[in-house]
Amino acid sequence: MTDDESARLPATERARLETRIASLEDEAKRAFEDAQREADALFAQYQLSQLVASGGSLAELAGAVLLELTRLAAGDEGAVWLGDRPGGSLELAAEIGSIDDVPARLMDPAAARAWAAGRADLRVVVLADEPSPMFVAIRAADGRALDEDGIRVAQLARHELSVAFAGARLREALEREGHDLAAIVDGATDVIVQVDESCRITRLNPAAQRLLGLTNADALGRTCGDALGCEAAGGHRVANCPLAETIRTGVPIGYRETAIRGTQGTVKAGGGYSPGLSRQGGVRATAILRDLSATEALDQLREGFVATVSHELRTPIALIRGYAETLLEFDLEPEQQREYLERIQGLTTRLGDLTSQILDATHLDADPLILERTPVSFASLVARLRGDLALTGGDDRLVTALPPGLPPIEVDPSRVGRILENLVGNALKYAPDGSPVTIGAEVADGWLAVHVDDEGIGVPEADRPLVAEPFHRAWNVRESRIPGTGLGLYICRRLVEAHGGSLTIGDRPDGRPGTRVRFTLPILGGRRDRQPSPENGQQPVVPEGVGG
Repeated sequence: MTDDESARLPATERARLETRIASLEDEAKRAFEDAQREADALFAQYQLSQLVASGGSLAELAGAVLLELTRLAAGDEGAVWLGDRPGGSLELAAEIGSIDDVPARLMDPAAARAWAAGRADLRVVVLADEPSPMFVAIRAADGRALDEDGIRVAQLARHELSVAFAGARLREALEREGHDLAAIVDGATDVIVQVDESCRITRLNPAAQRLLGLTNADALGRTCGDALGCEAAGGHRVANCPLAETIRTGVPIGYRETAIRGTQGTVKAGGGYSPGLSRQGGVRATAILRDLSATEALDQLREGFVATVSHELRTPIALIRGYAETLLEFDLEPEQQREYLERIQGLTTRLGDLTSQILDATHLDADPLILERTPVSFASLVARLRGDLALTGGDDRLVTALPPGLPPIEVDPSRVGRILENLVGNALKYAPDGSPVTIGAEVADGWLAVHVDDEGIGVPEADRPLVAEPFHRAWNVRESRIPGTGLGLYICRRLVEAHGGSLTIGDRPDGRPGTRVRFTLPILGGRRDRQPSPENGQQPVVPEGVGG
């Protein structure tokens, strides 16, 4: 209709048409706005789906979701709390703006609702109650109303959001477990080797790298037979490789021994082999092997100890029995009777010393060592030792070289007395008859450094790190057939270390034949920032497995 035609219409008809046109325009506007809202909702759902699929960490996902929900609701500030189990506590996961008095933790969903009920300035949306509670609080800074359509979109996506947060938690849990497993593998002292379906190395843990002298980069892609050298070391042929057998059969091997090529030569090893799958779905196998050298050495030491103790027990018992039978069956002169009784007394003393050493070593290994520390003069401990030696006639060989004015030490006197008794007893036993045994001491770096010198057969350098281990005796002592258990120096070392000191073994500094054993004791009230340095030629005694 043209303007002229409209002008010729009656006024009432014209008004009706104008009303109709306005109504159509309003309907068109509402339809457009509805379409726009639907488009916005679809876009918002798309945005949320993108966030859900992003695969970020729990904190990253919480921050991104809160930002999008706050935008959808036309808010300015917000916070989101997440829980990891139904009815459990909720932790603040992300925050936008500066809402007053936002709790970092809500004890449970009921507490969250109670807190929200008291905050009229906030709109709290419960996106999930279970399996993992999720609460969102949103506020408009200027007090305006929030967009209900945006909040509705957020509520429509609650299932997807719950799944996304559960997935993020699972990823973080798997990542933590992966880190924990990597730390266990890297920190393990056993050799751990992984190979692919072709038996090519995919990973060596640090213990394997040290034993084999290879880095992961060096070993990667090499066959296990090439990297471990099992056939060359006399362990097994390539055709009988346990890793290949595990891959082929899919059955784990609980335990099998072999030999591998180490940096120091052939190493006997034993352990288990298990199949598995790589991340790409390929077959792989893992071997966890333990170096059996130390175990075999310990077994040899134990066998030697049993043989030594058996001999040390049998010999004096047989002699005591012989002397006793002689005294019972023959009418001997009084002088000869006394001689036999003195020999029996000496043999029983020897048996008592052996029993004491075995008991001491057992207690040191089984029980925590309790020290009864008290201030004491070192010279008084030496004087007490001299008095004990006088009973057996050995005091004339003991020479003391103690400077005047030595400070008191803070030790357990009975324990230190045992150290001196063992060290001086060893020196008297292994040195020539009549040769002196010298005790000296000096102050060094807050410690009293004590030394015991003898003129005996000495300790070979190769044996020095080991003679203070239980049951170990130097080769020259074993060949000399001098009786002993290999426990005396071990007991001394453990008692010295219990006081915080250290024990070293070496040659005499004056170049004469013999041995110097040096140990440190704490001075009363002294500052002991470090141990004094060993003297030239002194070998620190380090327990097996300590110090790399």
